[in-house]
Amino acid sequence: MRVLLMTLSDVLPLALTQVLNPALEYCAVVVDEPEKAKKFLAGTPLENIVYPFYELKECMENFHFDCILCPSPFHEFPNYESVTKYGIPKNSLVSLPVIHTAENFFVERALRYFKKHAAEFEMFATGDSHAKFGIMPKKFKRKLFNFGHTSQDLYYSYQIAKYVLKKSGGGQD
Repeated sequence: MRVLLMTLSDVLPLALTQVLNPALEYCAVVVDEPEKAKKFLAGTPLENIVYPFYELKECMENFHFDCILCPSPFHEFPNYESVTKYGIPKNSLVSLPVIHTAENFFVERALRYFKKHAAEFEMFATGDSHAKFGIMPKKFKRKLFNFGHTSQDLYYSYQIAKYVLKKSGGGQD
């Protein structure tokens, strides 16, 4: 995976040594303090691909990347609002602090559990927080699995329903 890394210089050492997979291929490292980052990266191939945050737009235009990886919270960047105006596809911008929460692994855990126990359930529900908090499986006479998740959009609710129906033998692609 080819990554454009966008981080704060203070977070860079931790991100590269303890958080990120060393097998990632970097096209650019965009930071708030380029000289500080270059000093840390001295003698590595990454030393030559460090850019200041204000050159992010040019990096996005000139380099091929699969995603923009951000180990720092987005709100810590100066002028972050302008970054979203550069036409970054929403699914290409990955913030590790936002991803690394127990809540974000709910759907994956739920699908894995359902895969093993699909025959035990007669009904399922999916949707946003209204379904998550408003449907109580124990209140139903038939066994129900609730896939409701906070801020889940219609696309993912549909994908979950498609998966469940396929596993239950009641749906097609």
